[in-house]
Amino acid sequence: MKIKKVNPVAKASRNMSGAGAHKSKKDYRRQEKHRKKEKLGYYPKESVANKLDRLILLEAMQANTNSASNWFMYEEEIQVIKQYLAEVEV
Repeated sequence: MKIKKVNPVAKASRNMSGAGAHKSKKDYRRQEKHRKKEKLGYYPKESVANKLDRLILLEAMQANTNSASNWFMYEEEIQVIKQYLAEVEV
C-alpha cells in the first residue's frame, strides 16, 4: 500500500466560500460583464498623450525584436495609432 501525502491547502479549500460547482451559468461568464461595460462606455477612452506614449514604446519594441511576426504586429499597431493621430485635431 502506497502512503499518500496530505495536501493541507486542498484539504481546507473545500470549506471555503465559492468552493464546489457553479450554481448557475451566469457564474461561468464573468468576462461578458466586462465586454458589456466596454460597449456601454464605462471605461475611459485612451487619450492622445497615452497613444503617443504607446507609439514611442511600440517603435522601441519594434527596433529591439528579433521576430519577423512581432515586427509586423508592432508595425500594424503603429500604423493604426498614426492614422488616428492624423485624424485628431491638436
